Amino acid sequence: SLDFKAIRYIKIGINEIVYRSTFIVSIPENFLKNTFFEIRDYTTFFKSYKKDKKELSELKSINIFSEITQHENKELKELINDYVSTSDKILAKIIVDHDSPFLKSIIINKGSKDKIKIGTNIYDQSYLVGRVIEVNYKTSRVLLLSDLNSNVPVTIAPENVQAIITGTGNNYAQIKYLKNSLIDEFSEKSIVYTSGTGALFKSGIPIGRLKIKKDDLTMQLNVEFYSDFSQLKYVFAEVVDVKKTYDLNKVTDEIEDED
Repeated sequence: SLDFKAIRYIKIGINEIVYRSTFIVSIPENFLKNTFFEIRDYTTFFKSYKKDKKELSELKSINIFSEITQHENKELKELINDYVSTSDKILAKIIVDHDSPFLKSIIINKGSKDKIKIGTNIYDQSYLVGRVIEVNYKTSRVLLLSDLNSNVPVTIAPENVQAIITGTGNNYAQIKYLKNSLIDEFSEKSIVYTSGTGALFKSGIPIGRLKIKKDDLTMQLNVEFYSDFSQLKYVFAEVVDVKKTYDLNKVTDEIEDED
């Protein structure tokens, strides 16, 4: 309580020590507090990012199917068939991933007991990634579209041009067997989907977008896949069941003959 000059200096010194000590002691607390807020903000942001990414993927898939439907409606006619086919997609887990410069295939945990057959189409969500080439009781081998041995008949829209794409061992394919006169018609807005030719794949399955690679002398047409095959963990196998239908006209003729 004394107000001497020496006492005032001692008070000032004590206050400086207390203030600086308080600041130093509060550094770990502030660091932990700020770290907690940053982690909380990052977690919230990451959840929002995953939700937006999923919605974008779904909208992209819907948009692609809409484009394909529009292009196919211009060229397809209504056909009457003696058979009707129904399909169902079953979820399969990838248990082995054979990734090499020459071999691009995966092993899934579904086999003949799950009605998987050679030629079964395999999807990543709605996008085609390959077809089954070997079937066991509980497992199957899938040849990916990126494999060098993969050849798929496709349609390029909106130009409505038929071609074949061949795997390159990377996350893109090359367009082969195409007339040179048609090359200048394409743009990078073109989409590529299965044509159904050869009955290997059904028509209208999205595969990827056209990528044009130019230099001074040549122009190469590639297809960038919608799916990243190196990130696949789960895929869908399309199980198709074909049933014979009755021909109404034939049944009517048989009844009239019996009468």
